[in-house]
Amino acid sequence: MISKRTYGFTLIEVLAALLLFALAILGITQGQSGSVNSILRSESMTQAAALAEQKMTEIELELQKKNFESMKEEEKGEYKDEKLKQFKWIRLIEPVDLGCFLPDKDEASSEQQGFLSLARKIFEKSIRKIVVRVEWMEGERIRSTQYVQLYVRFEDLPDNF
Repeated sequence: MISKRTYGFTLIEVLAALLLFALAILGITQGQSGSVNSILRSESMTQAAALAEQKMTEIELELQKKNFESMKEEEKGEYKDEKLKQFKWIRLIEPVDLGCFLPDKDEASSEQQGFLSLARKIFEKSIRKIVVRVEWMEGERIRSTQYVQLYVRFEDLPDNF
């Protein structure tokens, strides 16, 4: 009788262990890559939100000095700072749709017509919707964040109404 004692691993066992090790390393690497991408996206979104808020504040300060008619309805621009080159901004100043605030002329009584006419003039002259959108490229996709607010120029309201 010849007895064989084996004290090592077979080639198949070594290859199976290496395959499992490679799969584990691949999973860890992909998880890290996804995590880094999420962090970068989060940083870009936070930066874009801060830039949109800053642009909205600049517009508010400008509107304290100018009226709506003296400003363009749409304006676009880029940031000059080298760190912000990837971001672009768009600003819109739009009239407010009065449909949800005031009834149609046909629905109002003759007594309400005078009041509605005054209210329409106030809305048309002193209230606007301001939209600030900041866009940036993320790989092949354009990402954006947007701030919207109604702005009332109290300086344009009638003194006695």
